[in-house]
Amino acid sequence: MSQRADVLVIGAGPSGAIVSLVLAAAGKRVVCLEQGGWTRGEEHPHADPDWEWRRFADWAPDPDVRGKAEDYPVDTDDEQALMWAGVGGASVIYTALWPRLRPSDFRKGTEHGLAPDWPITYEDLASFYDRTDLLMGTSGLVGDQAMPPRGPFATPPMPAGACGRHIAGALERLGWHGWPFPVAALSQDHDGRQGCNHCGGCFVGCSRGSLADASACVWPKALAAGAELRTGARVERLEQDGSGHLAGAVYVDRATGQRRRQEADLVVLCANGVGTPRLLLLSANGSCPDGLANRSGQVGRNLMHHTLVGAEYRVDAPLESHKGMIGAMISSEFAETDTRRGFVNGFNLNIVRAPAPGSLAVGAFSGHRAPWGEGHHAWFRRRFGHGFRAYAIGDDLPQPDNRVTLSDRRTDSDGLPAPRIAYRPHENDWRQMRWAKQRLMELGSAAGAFETLINDYVGADGKYRTPAWHLLGTCRMGLDPERSVVDRWQRAWDVPNLYIVDGSIMPTGGVVNPTSTVCALALRAAEHLRDQVARA
Repeated sequence: MSQRADVLVIGAGPSGAIVSLVLAAAGKRVVCLEQGGWTRGEEHPHADPDWEWRRFADWAPDPDVRGKAEDYPVDTDDEQALMWAGVGGASVIYTALWPRLRPSDFRKGTEHGLAPDWPITYEDLASFYDRTDLLMGTSGLVGDQAMPPRGPFATPPMPAGACGRHIAGALERLGWHGWPFPVAALSQDHDGRQGCNHCGGCFVGCSRGSLADASACVWPKALAAGAELRTGARVERLEQDGSGHLAGAVYVDRATGQRRRQEADLVVLCANGVGTPRLLLLSANGSCPDGLANRSGQVGRNLMHHTLVGAEYRVDAPLESHKGMIGAMISSEFAETDTRRGFVNGFNLNIVRAPAPGSLAVGAFSGHRAPWGEGHHAWFRRRFGHGFRAYAIGDDLPQPDNRVTLSDRRTDSDGLPAPRIAYRPHENDWRQMRWAKQRLMELGSAAGAFETLINDYVGADGKYRTPAWHLLGTCRMGLDPERSVVDRWQRAWDVPNLYIVDGSIMPTGGVVNPTSTVCALALRAAEHLRDQVARA
């Protein structure tokens, strides 16, 4: 047993880092347990000649591909769950696209009733968005008329380049909204970190620290404030005392194989939308036979990933699209519900730069490989540096049968049951994706593409399998303890000293990458928790 902590944080991704920073800075004894380890800048494979291959091997976002002992496997036939076990969480290897939710995303229950309203509003979160943008280190352009007014970015927008200008022209011809992509990466030196050098290797993280990896931009500050971070610490279960409060956690020290107990007054769970419900289910006990904090039966349910349809475009104009930060332009033209389309909710167009040479040749993103043998060089010369991609990122409806449970056939390296994931799109989601596919075709025409390659993530068997980067909704927040897991401050209804601070608490997913929102929610919850403890 270790010395008792004021606050035990489980998970060292962006939300865990922010919570640890805020509470340690307030003078609390904070202990954070992380099952993975640190990733040093020089470990990123940018300088290696096989860096593109390694992106699909030891740097793959899929833990089942990496197969590292610190990861846990995912038992599913329905998707490719993508995550990273380690300090910084998925921010170690994400592409740092940083848009915000829209005000309407918080009131879908009022809008159409097929998803719940949030117990908070955009306005409740706006100042926390502004502050985490500066904490993480972002770049972008203020003034997007498709969004409410906002505070400044940390640095100016990334250079548009020929690729960005070509995309902007295509959007202009269509009359569609377009704006430089807000990204959590620095366009110039800031806060002791280097600006982006435009190498284009964002898919394997950032070796320079320009990208907002929480291990580089938040954890150094949290450690300086006095937080204690224990790596190689896989939490096995959370333990309750006789009053129903949490007493602490039992974890496996992976360096020695020993099981240890860490007691704490408060526990903050930051293990993502799969890991958090998994741990709550693993923590079932005599008084909570269906899992901890699960009196509502909602733990693990309502999993959302966003709908996804992608396209890769090739044009004759030289775009140098293999250079620069991955995010180029964003279009919110179709983000809001318009029932004349035949569905509710909408989608954003995330328009990004083209893949690097090896990925282009093997069709890593489009699924279309270069021809080998005669004609290969001519094919490659016409396409390399001449393309871009667009992804229609849609708001999928939460469904109770899309869920995380415990597997009865797979375990992690310490013998704990793996998560089992079931996920199927709603019929509304299918209609949305089919409609989005047509818009992607129109974008190709407006861009003058001689090839438009659609990837709808539907296999030969007719089954949709999404690359599920976004792990949302499985411990939703709400006003009713019978229909939600946490309250508006992210405190578990059933366990008074348990807070959940990650994407699992989001009632809806919106049409944007969620990390910006997860960070804003983390700062809001951490400061509330800090102030509550100070008043106690």
